[in-house]
Amino acid sequence: MEERKIVSTKQKLFFFPISIFVLFIDQLTKRWIMNNMLYGDSKSIIGDIVKFTYIRNPNSVFGLKFGGPTVSTVLTVIAFIFVIFLFFNSNVRFSLVSLSFIIGGALGNLTDRILYMEVIDFIQVGAKGWYWPTFNVADSFVSIGLTMIIIYFVFIDTPDKETESPKM
Repeated sequence: MEERKIVSTKQKLFFFPISIFVLFIDQLTKRWIMNNMLYGDSKSIIGDIVKFTYIRNPNSVFGLKFGGPTVSTVLTVIAFIFVIFLFFNSNVRFSLVSLSFIIGGALGNLTDRILYMEVIDFIQVGAKGWYWPTFNVADSFVSIGLTMIIIYFVFIDTPDKETESPKM
């Protein structure tokens, strides 16, 4: 079964370009926003459903306030270290791709926190005056990676599959 193949420590290094790609795309899009929009400006991409709105978030996820930028940076570093730990303790390709997405996204937002003590956000999605908190490419990859991990543990890596005997 493909999703259960074991990956060696050396083979895990081949997953790092995924994280670097996510970091690169995240930082590239943020630079584009900072160079082409004024803080607070909003440009319609798909009507009122998707907009680019340039904001900076000094707080934690979804703008929640947990003690300011320093606390948010420390929490980001702790979460990043935990995900790295999970990555090196995983041996399944599907989860390694998922964790690579999360690592790349975490690096993108951590880069912002180190450089600016806040995160550059610009993707605004919603309708009829209701909008999801503004986010960025890094946030998107973290969300995709977390969704993949949940799918893996709920639908792919079930206890029934581990106890199945191999078919000959």
